[in-house]
Amino acid sequence: MANLLSGVNAVLEKATIINKNHPLTGLTNSGKQTFIDNAVASWNEAVDQIYSKSNIMRPNQAEEDKITLVADKRVYSLPSDLVQLRWPLQEEIQGRFIIEYPGGYEELRNILVQPANYTGQPTSGAISPIDGDLYIDMIPTSSEAGDIYKFFYWKDTNLSRASDVFPFSDTVYRALVPVVTQLFKYNQNNITSSDVRKLNYGRAVRALKKQQEDTAYIKRQGNVPVTGPLGYDPYVG
Repeated sequence: MANLLSGVNAVLEKATIINKNHPLTGLTNSGKQTFIDNAVASWNEAVDQIYSKSNIMRPNQAEEDKITLVADKRVYSLPSDLVQLRWPLQEEIQGRFIIEYPGGYEELRNILVQPANYTGQPTSGAISPIDGDLYIDMIPTSSEAGDIYKFFYWKDTNLSRASDVFPFSDTVYRALVPVVTQLFKYNQNNITSSDVRKLNYGRAVRALKKQQEDTAYIKRQGNVPVTGPLGYDPYVG
């Protein structure tokens, strides 16, 4: 399987930064360090995107954590290496859940006209785009304090060493090389081609999910027995 060094060489070759007969032997080169750093960053961006678009967890990416409800506390810190929270949060003693609020953080804030009046058992939440903390719909009281909600999340698994192997097959790797080259050019010179990126991202996603080009799928969401205290049905729509 291809590693980060081979990926950087492939991108720099396509971008005509290096000659294929004289590939880099490492990720440190005083004359080309800016190009190398850009290529590494572009590869990491593409890898994150391909797994996000595919809704597939990348190898060694999952972690488990928890929050403990505190009386009169609505906002909770999340792990610093969190890339994507995998809803819902689950309380295992009483079988309760905190799902993602359907409208997102901004709508949740707007619907809480008088935030201090919404107290009790939380059932939904959203991640604040301001500080990355978890914002829940209801402020816990002493009755809910101490409830532990576990959750899975996808963590940051940055590729940084020349020997780091890409977490997918060489078929996916070859499909991503043109995408990463476009990202590289954009980051370097603000030049990109959306058509090339869409075409090759689609090709890479299908390879990652082992799908044919015309494969159709239906996204299903399982039902969780939760009553929304804000007067909405979180499973409609």
